[in-house]
Amino acid sequence: MSGNARDIRGKVSHAGKSLAGALLLALSTTSAMATEGMFQHAYGLRHKALAGAGAASVEDATGISINPAGLVEVGDQMNMGLALFMPFRKYTATGTGMIDIGTHKSTGNYWPAPTFAISRRIDADSVVAFSIFGNGGMNTTYRAFSRNNAPGLTCPPGSPGTGPFCYGKAGVDLMQMFVSAAYARRLADGFSIGVAPIFAIQRFKAYGLGNGGAGFSGMSAYRNDFSNRGYDWSVGGGARIGVTFRPTDWLSIGATYQTKIWMSRLKKYRGLFAERGNLDIPANMQVGVAFKVNDNLKLMLDYRHFFYDGVKAIGRSSIFDGVHFFGSDAGPGFGWRDASALKLGVEYQFSDDFILRAGYAYIWPNPVPSSEVAINIISPGVIRHEFTGGGTWRYDEHNDIDFAFMIAPTGRQRGPVPPVYNGGATTGRVKLSMYQFEAAIGWTYNFGATTKAR
Repeated sequence: MSGNARDIRGKVSHAGKSLAGALLLALSTTSAMATEGMFQHAYGLRHKALAGAGAASVEDATGISINPAGLVEVGDQMNMGLALFMPFRKYTATGTGMIDIGTHKSTGNYWPAPTFAISRRIDADSVVAFSIFGNGGMNTTYRAFSRNNAPGLTCPPGSPGTGPFCYGKAGVDLMQMFVSAAYARRLADGFSIGVAPIFAIQRFKAYGLGNGGAGFSGMSAYRNDFSNRGYDWSVGGGARIGVTFRPTDWLSIGATYQTKIWMSRLKKYRGLFAERGNLDIPANMQVGVAFKVNDNLKLMLDYRHFFYDGVKAIGRSSIFDGVHFFGSDAGPGFGWRDASALKLGVEYQFSDDFILRAGYAYIWPNPVPSSEVAINIISPGVIRHEFTGGGTWRYDEHNDIDFAFMIAPTGRQRGPVPPVYNGGATTGRVKLSMYQFEAAIGWTYNFGATTKAR
């Protein structure tokens, strides 16, 4: 066996071991990876640095999570990355009853998240790929602090009388991991398609909201399955499809759609989520264009849309009307509305061995309407702006080092607390706030030697 063959076999063996490690890490860490509502702005490091732009210009094998059709331009490579995600969340309440007044911060602000992807050519026009990635979106932990109830606003009799909702330490813990394979093929010069089935695993826990009819669970059709039931798991599947079209050497167009991911029910929390614990993962779509200004400079502009309203447990209004109970088929959700993100990415080939990237994304409208702030204390998806950067350094003809960072300035939403959640008071108001940082580093192995960083 030649030295090169042994080297490639060794790299593939190492990739297998690394994949197993990534799976274990993804399953054992609690994910709070959510910048654009419930979703990350991107999963691979090169697209992270572009604020998630790239539906028309897939940068590496992790592009399976953006547009699988673009994989025909990637070739044979493996990507591994580790991101440290840092979300800082808090709420401020005034004039409320069961929700404690004052300003309170969620703990648990540092989360590691691995990413893995590999792509291999079948022939000159077709590619297969595999990837593991994940996100969350409703992760908070508020400690069991002594309350600051205003006069006349007290906790229910028999409750511990601590924490944001009178029932001690409170929050939710959501982890979602996706395993996806893809097939992409060039059908004609400049035109490609791709399809990527997705298998999903979801873990969820809620606590401190009251249970058995106490606290907010009194509004549930299944009062014993509302909160404090430990972790529950669900599995499901969906698919992402995409196309790319390159009419000229300097212009590319891409479009992709990820179906809703249909999940099995979270039976331990059938009293919290509509349709007896049915927490599907919303569909999303993305379209983009990439302009090659010259041999060294590329500009990308993308539009992404999230269909939160298509999942009842997420999109239905959270306000309890006294008739349709939490957990029922027509029960309340978290009140999120459909949202969109506009993304701008810039890539500059500084030298044969070094690429610089930068990006910006704007999300509108705020996924959490002002009328839904009360329940979203435990899931404050209110980020509106993202600034990103990063690059790729070609270490040698096979190995690249990738890095990326993200800064999301403070997003806010404020609004009234409905009387039904306010202990009878009518003047309560809540303000949600969150800002985020992310830093990531990764390694790309190119099975076929290339002449410059891609």
